Amino acid sequence: MPNHDTILTYLQVTAHSRPFLQACYDKIGHHKAEHHAYNNADRFQYGLLLGGDYWRTALQTPLSVKPLLFYYGLNHFMKSCLLTVDPGYPATAKVLAHGLSTRKRKKQHYRFLEDDIRIQPHGLFQHAAHHLFQFSSNKEKVSMDELLRPLPAMDTIYQWKEEKAKEPDENWPELLRYFAVLYNLSMLVRYEGEWWGEMEQMKDREDYVFILHFLETASERIPELISLWMKDQWSSVP
Repeated sequence: MPNHDTILTYLQVTAHSRPFLQACYDKIGHHKAEHHAYNNADRFQYGLLLGGDYWRTALQTPLSVKPLLFYYGLNHFMKSCLLTVDPGYPATAKVLAHGLSTRKRKKQHYRFLEDDIRIQPHGLFQHAAHHLFQFSSNKEKVSMDELLRPLPAMDTIYQWKEEKAKEPDENWPELLRYFAVLYNLSMLVRYEGEWWGEMEQMKDREDYVFILHFLETASERIPELISLWMKDQWSSVP
């Protein structure tokens, strides 16, 4: 078995990806495992390749565009993960949407931690939540604070924040928390340029501290989580 640091690179080779996918499909009892492994190998590999390219580029870019590149990199990674458990992905155009939405116009005194995202009935988020984690949220919307606070990587920065936390939504998988927060940050970068620019300039704002810390920790943790997913799949196949 390739180690944690190399498995994503290892699986970008057709000679490795096809038998890996076939073993994944055999495990779930799919009657056309070999056929789907052959057809999905390229998409699976390119998802890992493009995800890695976005990631490496994001590490070298200014904060102003970093969340956007991280978000789309994670999109590609998660689509490759989905191909290990859902041979027919994407079956319909519905699953290609983000699966999340944000408030169109921000409040005058907007604070990032108080902002929330709404979970839509269809899209990549819902599809990944169901197929990768058998997870369903019991809320239609969830705040950034609720998503960030339980992340182990955010422990140190929350130590000085004494506000009482909201009751967190169910036991959200860590990767879905990162996906939802990066989605919201990518929307801020795209559509709230004035706020984002001021936040970067006013570096003493609480928003800046939390966002910067989140992105710094996400840059290492997300590829690790994707690698662990692939490693778990590898370990579980016959």
